[in-house]
Amino acid sequence: MTEEERQQLKETIIGEIAGLKVEIGRLQEEVKPVAPDRAIGRLTRMEAINAQKMSEANLRKARTRLQALEKTLPRLEEDDEFGICTRCERPIPLKRLMLMPQSRMCVRCAGR
Repeated sequence: MTEEERQQLKETIIGEIAGLKVEIGRLQEEVKPVAPDRAIGRLTRMEAINAQKMSEANLRKARTRLQALEKTLPRLEEDDEFGICTRCERPIPLKRLMLMPQSRMCVRCAGR
């Protein structure tokens, strides 16, 4: 991986981390308990509770992704082997790393 590619990937990771922090803040507001007086009827309250449950799932996913990216950033800067598949030891394509920076395996090896 070239230094320019590393820098591009680093900027992508930093941008994603910032975006996830904003999204997590928004989702934390959405998962607050649904007040009984918030709904006009039983159906509306049920819809609010369902929306809350979906937000909880999205919040868990966002936190997991944030944690993975925060662990990846130091590896990118310190590990000379970053971007090399841990299984076949070939370079992981930059496009895969841009989508999933935490990847430690190429698509072929990950699919096995």
